[in-house]
Amino acid sequence: MKAKVLLIQNGPATTDPQKNVDDNLALVAEATKDFKPDFVLFSELSNTQYFCGYNTPEHFSLAEPIDGPSVRRHQELAKELGAYVIFPFYEKGEVKGEFYNSAAVIDREGNLVPGDLPDGRQVRVYRKNHIPDQWSYSPGLNERYYFKEGPGLATFKTEYGKISILICYERSFPEAWRVLALQGSKIMFVPVAAWGPNRADSWGGELRTAAIQNGLFVVASNKGGLEETEGPRQMFGASRIFSPLGEELAAGPAGEGPFVLTAELDLDQVDQHGVRYTFFRDRRPELYGTLSDDIARGVL
Repeated sequence: MKAKVLLIQNGPATTDPQKNVDDNLALVAEATKDFKPDFVLFSELSNTQYFCGYNTPEHFSLAEPIDGPSVRRHQELAKELGAYVIFPFYEKGEVKGEFYNSAAVIDREGNLVPGDLPDGRQVRVYRKNHIPDQWSYSPGLNERYYFKEGPGLATFKTEYGKISILICYERSFPEAWRVLALQGSKIMFVPVAAWGPNRADSWGGELRTAAIQNGLFVVASNKGGLEETEGPRQMFGASRIFSPLGEELAAGPAGEGPFVLTAELDLDQVDQHGVRYTFFRDRRPELYGTLSDDIARGVL
């Protein structure tokens, strides 16, 4: 089975979420004149600027509920294209004072696809679980000021098999990749808004390694270009699509946006991976008990 992917490498956004949605949908309309995707992915917080780095309460007003106007417009897009749409957005939670860095998975009919957590619970959208707060460069990453952590790592069922999402910073947690691979994910969608120079250096290798080690496709969309909020950020772009066998299927330009990538994923390669790389056969879960032991002791 094969699936066609349309990746939007978002460019610098405005302060108006609906203007950003207009611009993004115009990019999709142009890209799909002669290309029919099965999946569409946008970059992290695709309907807003990346506003983290400063404690500015006004930014909370940008958040929208799951049934808000931005999600509804992407539900219409999914119906128009007959494609799955992964829409990253700033979510206003159901509980007062809760906000999330989220991504909705929308099916071909415009319905939200529920996500399944390993413990059997379901979620309406994916909510970023690993929330950074670090200042190794300026402006820093004070995402904990704006976002509550999500409830767990989710898989979403599609006609192409299970897919999953890791948002930006989460790409650097190998435990998350392996949990989702063991749950049967075939494609990992990674929406990103990143600018740090050290992260740019490690970006492509990190994604390729994760694809090979976990035997799944990686579709990673990073924003590109100079975005001005309280201060400038040069988003490094360089979106990537990798196969489970480590082949680079598409690459976006560095430091530029918006830009559109397309690729065809041969999902049979997920099974081929298990023959070429016998990592899952040779796993020794009984040796990895310190991970669960540390969780039980409250260390992790």
